[in-house]
Amino acid sequence: MMKKVLILTIAVIFSIALVACGSDQAAEEETADTTDTEVVKIEQNIDAVAEALGLSGKSETYYEMIGAKDGAEYNDGSIELYQYDPESQDYKDIEKGEGAIEAAACNNGFIIVVPDGTDPDKKIIDAFKNLQF
Repeated sequence: MMKKVLILTIAVIFSIALVACGSDQAAEEETADTTDTEVVKIEQNIDAVAEALGLSGKSETYYEMIGAKDGAEYNDGSIELYQYDPESQDYKDIEKGEGAIEAAACNNGFIIVVPDGTDPDKKIIDAFKNLQF
């Protein structure tokens, strides 16, 4: 009889320990999910923005034609980044949705553009908006 009580007690203790470990793992996963939108501070240039967003395959664009200081296409042309003087009228017009091009998002003089008819990648847009320079 004493063995049965001891075995039952040990089983209860192990069950509680397993439940407690599962809760820690769930908390760690939740923490990992919230750090995906963590604010990142970077240098204020196109290459640093592209690197922070995980973009690759840089190709030059005619950024001067739209009043930008710098610009490039990435990911086989699926994303364009442009850098403007944040005080310029061209940038202010784009922020208001009245500029030469339509931006998916703006951030401190930078804009991100996706081709017409393409839905922007929400993760990339959110990460772009959270960048700090």
